Amino acid sequence: MIFKLTRKYIFLLFAFICINVNTTVAQVDSIQFFKEKIKTFSQGSNNSENSTSYIDLINNLSYQLRYSGLDTMKIVTVRALELSNSINYKEGELEALTNFSAFYLYRGDTKNSIEYCQKLLNDKELIDYPIIGMKVYNHLGQAYFIKQDYPLSYTYFLQGLALGEKHKNEFYTFLMNMNLGTMFNLLEDYDEAMLFYTSAFESSKKTMNANMDAMLSSNLAFLYIQTGDFDKAKNYLNKSIDYFEYSKNKEWLAFSLSTLAQLYLKLKNYNDAINNYQKALSVHSSDTDIKGRADIYYGLARSYFEINNLTKAEENINKSLSLYSSFNLNTGLEKCYRILYQIKKEQNQISKSLEYFELTEKLANDIFIEKNKRNLNMLNTKLNFEKEKDDLKAKNELAIDQQRKYVKWSLAALLTSFIIVLIILNSVKREKLLNRKLENQAIVLKENQKTLSNINQNQDRLFSIVGHDLRGPIISLKELLILYIEDPEGKMYFEKFAPQLRDDLEQVQFTMDNLLHWGKNQMIGSSIKLERISVSHEIENILHFFNKEIKKKYIKIDNQIIENHCAFADLDQFNVIFRNLISNAIKFTPNEGKITLTSKIKYANLLIKISDTGVGMSELTLSKLFKDTEHISTSGTNLEKGTGLGLRLAKEMIIKNNGEISVKSKINEGSHFIVELPLSITRF
Repeated sequence: MIFKLTRKYIFLLFAFICINVNTTVAQVDSIQFFKEKIKTFSQGSNNSENSTSYIDLINNLSYQLRYSGLDTMKIVTVRALELSNSINYKEGELEALTNFSAFYLYRGDTKNSIEYCQKLLNDKELIDYPIIGMKVYNHLGQAYFIKQDYPLSYTYFLQGLALGEKHKNEFYTFLMNMNLGTMFNLLEDYDEAMLFYTSAFESSKKTMNANMDAMLSSNLAFLYIQTGDFDKAKNYLNKSIDYFEYSKNKEWLAFSLSTLAQLYLKLKNYNDAINNYQKALSVHSSDTDIKGRADIYYGLARSYFEINNLTKAEENINKSLSLYSSFNLNTGLEKCYRILYQIKKEQNQISKSLEYFELTEKLANDIFIEKNKRNLNMLNTKLNFEKEKDDLKAKNELAIDQQRKYVKWSLAALLTSFIIVLIILNSVKREKLLNRKLENQAIVLKENQKTLSNINQNQDRLFSIVGHDLRGPIISLKELLILYIEDPEGKMYFEKFAPQLRDDLEQVQFTMDNLLHWGKNQMIGSSIKLERISVSHEIENILHFFNKEIKKKYIKIDNQIIENHCAFADLDQFNVIFRNLISNAIKFTPNEGKITLTSKIKYANLLIKISDTGVGMSELTLSKLFKDTEHISTSGTNLEKGTGLGLRLAKEMIIKNNGEISVKSKINEGSHFIVELPLSITRF
């Protein structure tokens, strides 16, 4: 049943231009093109079906399948709609719904096609996607033409045309003018058809699209044959046939060849007519364009009849009659019965001839009545449309006049307000000057308060470090020395605790160095000396400095710093930065852990990364790591001491050297400190 529906209606859709993403390639090529694009996209490592690019591709593929794969088209469209809804991709959703309307249109189910179109028109967001709106109006125009509701078809095509002109879209302006011209061409209103074809020709010149130009040439040739301008028809057909042979567009080549054959038939050149009809039949590949094939068989029958080959004429007219009967096209049936009447008359089969004559006259009368009704309805629609245009124009003019009045009153009010504002400005000028002075004083006071607050914070931090982290080891040393001097067993205790004391004193020295650098860094007016630094060389020195601690914890060092990588920074501060970062990595890496150092160039900067397999940090600790208001001091995996000052000092120095620092860490998975410094300036 579905196949029959399609055969019944699909021929009308071939009369209209098909919206195609690449109009210069054949339909199968377009399908293969998008299949390859989807395959390539799916093979990309970073690509996902839940992306707008993938949805756009399958929506395009869906539309290309409307002639040759309706079942597949439905499956693809359902998938596009599901994916669009899952990621709230409105354009993809509207495009998929438009493809559903096309699916039902080419299936012959105009009712469902129209329902989808109306659903789209009721969506308030459609206004943001004018190209989809133009497609919707095009589908409605075609659907109502199939339903033979020509006034509504005309109305929707005009609305699509207005939308195309509003958004200066030459392709859709061409498309709608072409469809309107084709509609009137099929309805035998050639003057009206010529008006729209002329407008389509203007759009075609602007787009410089050879395929559009060739399709227009074929339709104009058909029109010129009906109006008797055979020379123009011949010129247009030669142009279009050459192009369609080159582009391998079989459907349009078959139409152009059959139109050329019709021209030869009008010129009574019957052998050339037969030759071109047979060519058209040989390249006609579409099983769904029933009317096109029926027209070719009818043309062959006419041509054979004119050269008195009644056998061939009857054979071809019966094929044509069978095809026209499959979708009840009265105009086709009427001309087939008329030829059969003439054939039977020539064969002296009088009773059969009269039978066909009666059928011919009845159909001709029905067609005449229907044509008159149609013409009256079309005339009424045109008049209503023109009236609506005039009413809209008058309404717009009234609105413009009203706006002019509003503008005049607004200008007057604005002038009055301006005078009042000048008076107010003059009166408050002194007040503003006083306020500005107060604001400046408030800013100075606020800055002083901020400076004082920073000084207090720094003082508190300094006292905390001196009072706890430095005082503790010194007191231990003092107590051990007293024990050594006064107690007979003091020497034994001294030798027992001396290694631990040495480690504590080294930590004191390291802390003192940090304090000195930090104090210098806090001084107003402190300067830095930028120079070219061999990163590999300096990192090796720092690793050598910490060699004892590394060996003590059996830590594996993987130094991947590239030898010729250089940074542009202050050498002293560079060493302080990486001493603290490497010390931190050693401190929080357990025995037999691993520390990895790498470098790479990113744009104009050098990235130096220090990674460890240590205890890691929580999200809360990471958020507080570099804050001035937080003081984080944590013991290492072997209870190594810390002040919480090193990381803050490192960050301050990195910023002073035009760099950045970032940290990534997870509990029990280690930490990654990434320092980004400017590259060395190379001179040749």
